[in-house]
Amino acid sequence: MKKILIIRSVSFQQLDLNLPAIKEKYGECKIYLLTHEHGVKLAEKYSDIEKIYVYPYKDGFNIANKVKELMDINFDFVVVPVTNINGGGFFNVLKFSKSINAKERVMCNVISHISLFTMGDIYLLEFKNFVMKFLSVLAIVIVSPIIIIILLFKLKFIKKVTV
Repeated sequence: MKKILIIRSVSFQQLDLNLPAIKEKYGECKIYLLTHEHGVKLAEKYSDIEKIYVYPYKDGFNIANKVKELMDINFDFVVVPVTNINGGGFFNVLKFSKSINAKERVMCNVISHISLFTMGDIYLLEFKNFVMKFLSVLAIVIVSPIIIIILLFKLKFIKKVTV
């Protein structure tokens, strides 16, 4: 029987939508959940979840923060639910998934489409994100002085209105 670990990085409402798709995709399987401590009570409502593991850190998922309880467990799949289409903004969780022993890692997006991802995919997304941020900053640096000069020139021609 397949063992699946879901890293809960989304709301429980999103998980409510994703869980049926995960069960449909993998059929008979044992589902485990990794969540922060504050999510344990809400996670207990799922009868399909075999066991809930607690992420023992207060901050977000980080590859440097290993979960000792999971170190000796092998999963067939690690599922990372995301609240968008491509996983943007979930780099930390996608990277963190590498710290879990699993044969494959998949992302389940907002419309419950499940797709395989590799570390190469994660780094490519991160690189694209970096390039877009760099181009945005570059555009601001180039455009801002031009806009300031235009505004100063226009300001020179504004007439005082006296009442």
